[in-house]
Amino acid sequence: MHSLIPAFALGCVLLATACGGEGGPLTPVFFPPDETFYVGPYIGHTGETFTHIGWETETSGTTRVYYGRRADSYDHAAVGPDGTLHQVRIEGLAPQTRYHYRACTGTTCTRDLTFDTAPRPGTPFSFGVYGDCQDNPDIHRQVVDRLIEHGAWLGMVVGDLVSDGRERWQYKERYFDAARAFAQVRPRYAAIGNHDRKDYEGTYFREYNMFPEDPAVPQTEVSYSFVYGDAFFLVIDNTVDHLDVFFPIGDWEPPLWLWFVERAQSAEARAARYRFAFAHYPPGSNCYPEGHEYGMPESAVKDYLLPLLKENGFHAYFAGHMHCYERFDYGGMLAITTGGGGGGLEDPAQCDDGLPEARIQDCVHHAVLVDLGPDAARFTVQDIGGRVIEQFEVAP
Repeated sequence: MHSLIPAFALGCVLLATACGGEGGPLTPVFFPPDETFYVGPYIGHTGETFTHIGWETETSGTTRVYYGRRADSYDHAAVGPDGTLHQVRIEGLAPQTRYHYRACTGTTCTRDLTFDTAPRPGTPFSFGVYGDCQDNPDIHRQVVDRLIEHGAWLGMVVGDLVSDGRERWQYKERYFDAARAFAQVRPRYAAIGNHDRKDYEGTYFREYNMFPEDPAVPQTEVSYSFVYGDAFFLVIDNTVDHLDVFFPIGDWEPPLWLWFVERAQSAEARAARYRFAFAHYPPGSNCYPEGHEYGMPESAVKDYLLPLLKENGFHAYFAGHMHCYERFDYGGMLAITTGGGGGGLEDPAQCDDGLPEARIQDCVHHAVLVDLGPDAARFTVQDIGGRVIEQFEVAP
């Protein structure tokens, strides 16, 4: 069990000296959105020695990224396949270091932008969490502004990136365009949601995003894990819409469940100071319509996922689906619903206090901002106007 302690100062103060690079302390840097290309550029999966950069053009062309440690000296180049969707993996980088880059197709290039490799263990950093962007890019942009103003080093999105995953244009207009200023310098990771799964295969979700590819999962890039600084991040597809069952049924232990158990118990998870899990469906909600009957996947989250996470010392489980902010305590396991990323909000009049595990609820567009330090993880929940909904701390 991890104790929760009220916090009364914004955790972003940590970032004044966070993530020092080889050339000295790095502070978060953001730029106005670069609109050179149809989509992006955007940063994908990033570690201490590598990153991924992607963008999309309306006509086919070459794929090249020039990069270096100074804006006036791009002394390296990385090349990817020609096409309209351009994705490049850059390796051999220094940990906790800022690089300047320009993404180019043909003779058309972005202006100078930057990315930072992941911090070394022991270095404080922050991340932001939100979900259910769906159909309101203007609100989505304001939610992302919370991450920018807080100085988040990465973003975690808990599903429903769009309203209809079968519509490719929605990924551009509702997910990527709204977050250009953040995504062109910072990685975003996402869990797949039921709206993204309106396309059974999650084709565009998987095509655009550059997430860790684990061959042990039934479908790559929708369930994955990674280490960033002092934290272990575990993302799982709990929609069941692809018929990938994430919980045991009697004596049957499906492949996705076995993978989830292995990752939760892994050496990487045990070695991390902090452990967090992310998926789309929550364990429950006080804001479901009257008469809602709990079934899969919510009951499986409560009955199987949360106990496994608690047993393995995870500090929080984040979900979306419900368009509000809710915090729960399931026997010492912190569960947070953060579905205020842009979709229409739940009606507060329909919310009640029926779940004894519930601690707070607020039906507003918002983001959860988490600062990881040596002594505590500091959580700050803000609405799009900057109002602090609540703050608390969790011990390592």
